[in-house]
Amino acid sequence: MAASEITDFVAALTPSQRRRSLAAVIASAGAAGLTFGMTIPLLALILEHDGVDSTWIGLNAATAAFAVITVGAFVPRIIDRLGVLPAMYLAILGAVAVILLMPLLHALWSWFLLRFLLGCCGAVHWIIGETWLISVARRETRGRVVALYMMVMAAGFAAGPILINLVGIEGWPPFLVAAGLIGASAIPLLLAHGCAPRLPARAPAALALAVRTAPLVLAAAALAGFTDMALLSFLPLYGLAHGLEQSRAVLLLTVMLIGNLALQLPLGWLADRVERRRLLILCGAIFLVSPLVLPLVMEQRLLLWPLLTIWGGASLGIYSLALTILGDRFPPAALAGANAAVVGSYEVGSVAGPILSGVSKDLFGPEGIMALLALAAAAFLGVAAYRSRAPRGGTGGGAERT
Repeated sequence: MAASEITDFVAALTPSQRRRSLAAVIASAGAAGLTFGMTIPLLALILEHDGVDSTWIGLNAATAAFAVITVGAFVPRIIDRLGVLPAMYLAILGAVAVILLMPLLHALWSWFLLRFLLGCCGAVHWIIGETWLISVARRETRGRVVALYMMVMAAGFAAGPILINLVGIEGWPPFLVAAGLIGASAIPLLLAHGCAPRLPARAPAALALAVRTAPLVLAAAALAGFTDMALLSFLPLYGLAHGLEQSRAVLLLTVMLIGNLALQLPLGWLADRVERRRLLILCGAIFLVSPLVLPLVMEQRLLLWPLLTIWGGASLGIYSLALTILGDRFPPAALAGANAAVVGSYEVGSVAGPILSGVSKDLFGPEGIMALLALAAAAFLGVAAYRSRAPRGGTGGGAERT
């Protein structure tokens, strides 16, 4: 199918079909987010219960990220061969099978393979879902649609660990619940038949095109992954190093996650009314200032909580804005390849963030983490400054070159 035909199909959707299409993919993403929000800590807890060293637990968790990076480049071909809905159904079925194999194949080496396969299935669902979302959402409301999608995903991830407290970590129950949840993510997709986008995505140059014409978007995704995973891993430890009790140290992360959810719709509303590229750079500036200010306000709650809330909102918001701008920049036929580049950038950042943060903490103490995060943000702003010399165009947030 030609790119013009794909664009015409999306443009021809009625308002009702468009809403049904978007609701289906957002609901499916929420169920998938809940599943992975449960399985990531579940597998770590089981391995720790079995006496596996922390290093091996970390490497096993990183396997999923490497799977996303590996399979991302092949998602456009998968879409081309199978179509959007069949590919998502196959990914969901594969995830169900992998999760149900885990209690049967309990050896650590087998879990590395299964974790890789689960990451591959998750990558297909993730990349296709985001491509679907930004191709169907209208330009003038894309910021709010992406913000809603990110809120649902984040809520799913946040609620996932609660399920572990309900079903425990022993035996089949947690795996049956996880398999049932990911299987349930297929149900909303049934509503999308006839209004799912047609994205054969025969655009082999889309990945290279994204790197060449949208490096700021890729840098934003990498910064989001780098900071998200670094803070998830080390922010409570940073609080402990500043003399906080464990409950208050964990509360630092909770406040950031609240900011993730609370500020997405306001950011999405802004993204539909101001130049999106400038808003993206503003989020980058928040990433730079926040880790520099945090050590100064650790004893001042009236400043600490707002700072963490704003930083948390920018943390998720910068990825949302990257997706929104991607939808502005690329036609539907090229979106799958371009979005694979964004997802891959996020995962590269998410792998590097905890590793480099740990090294920085060992070498320079807890403030080394904050210095590293500020340097990462400075690098992103450096890319933005360099790209500012390239021509820009469009209104309502679009950028000709990002």
